[in-house]
Amino acid sequence: MVNLILQSNDSIDTVLPSIELAMHTGDICSIHNINYLSHIHMAALTLLAKSESLMDPVTGQVFHPHPGFRLQGIDEHGVTRTLVI
Repeated sequence: MVNLILQSNDSIDTVLPSIELAMHTGDICSIHNINYLSHIHMAALTLLAKSESLMDPVTGQVFHPHPGFRLQGIDEHGVTRTLVI
């Protein structure tokens, strides 16, 4: 499981490496304090995670999510929402 705890000043750029790692390894990516991201950024993360492939902007490597990948957000009250199954 890949765990990430967002701070109030974090952005979507903060979560992308964790999501990439979870997609690559087929793990669950759990983002705590997801409510710190805007609704537009949460929608973008959901669409990104549902895509059939992802390209690393630094290396240019394209990879496909491995089976078992799941993206979930946990708000500051502890409510868990699955964004991608």
